[in-house]
Amino acid sequence: MPYSKSKIFSVEMGFTRQEFITLLENQDKLVYERAGNVVTFTFSNKTVRVTLGEEEVRRIASARIPMLEVSFNFLTTEKPEQAAFMKLFLTKFHKGGG
Repeated sequence: MPYSKSKIFSVEMGFTRQEFITLLENQDKLVYERAGNVVTFTFSNKTVRVTLGEEEVRRIASARIPMLEVSFNFLTTEKPEQAAFMKLFLTKFHKGGG
């Protein structure tokens, strides 16, 4: 999903909150400030606000998969900027699998 038609939307990501924060702190491409569960990114001289929601566990048979609701607010950006941000964000926050 490079961008959404909506400027505000949420996705479920397969992370614990701590895994997300560790990836955030270790990436070196996105400029950000973090205050608790709110991460404010500066991208193309615009602000993108990401809010970390509830951490849950999804059970599939005997597997337990962490799920973290992540909400995006792109009110200050246009679609091309939103698409570029999401492409970079999803690259930096890709998890697992070959």
